[in-house]
Amino acid sequence: MAAVRLRARDQGAPPAHRRLLRGYAVLVADLRRLWHEARSTLWFVLASAVYRDGLAGVFTFGAIIAAKAFGFSDQQVIIFGIAANLVAGVSTVIAGRLDDRWGPRRVIVLSLGVIVGAGLVIVALHSVGAVVFWVCGLLLSGMVGPAQSASRSLLARVSPEGREAEMFGLYATTGRAASFMAPAMWSLSITVFGATIWGTLGVIAVVAIGLALLLLMKTPQPGRA
Repeated sequence: MAAVRLRARDQGAPPAHRRLLRGYAVLVADLRRLWHEARSTLWFVLASAVYRDGLAGVFTFGAIIAAKAFGFSDQQVIIFGIAANLVAGVSTVIAGRLDDRWGPRRVIVLSLGVIVGAGLVIVALHSVGAVVFWVCGLLLSGMVGPAQSASRSLLARVSPEGREAEMFGLYATTGRAASFMAPAMWSLSITVFGATIWGTLGVIAVVAIGLALLLLMKTPQPGRA
């Protein structure tokens, strides 16, 4: 019935909307297939879509928080951005070794947990001044790369055999589909609480929800993940 309704809606829609509806129908069909054939993989794809949008929000809104909530000048924001990218690069290399030793799931859980904790500290101690943002902001940046790289590693390990390329395509598609979450939570938090610093809670909430979903995932082959 759902497919019939989609086809009927497709016929009466403008060309751009038709493409969107077709893409939506394909995505739903892929997710339903995974639900029956590889439920753990589906759970990870959905969980990662949520927390990856939160990770994107960390970099997207970090400069705004630095400037508006901590009074960074344009030059200071640029310097912080350079430092953050350097820290992220180094931490990703280190995380690769931890991935081999601990498994990617543990690296992701650790990284997301640190991000949530550091974000809460930024909000709770923002009155202390810029030093809080320098320390916790760099800590946040240092955890984003490991979480992203370990996510791709875990996806490769839990993908059904012979369908790895398909899973990576679905991984990218669900990530784009969830890209509204962090901006929406950012705006909602600022609207409710009335200050830019509170937008941090919105972004951190998205990461925390993704982390909770990941913890509920049962790895089909524990030795691989």
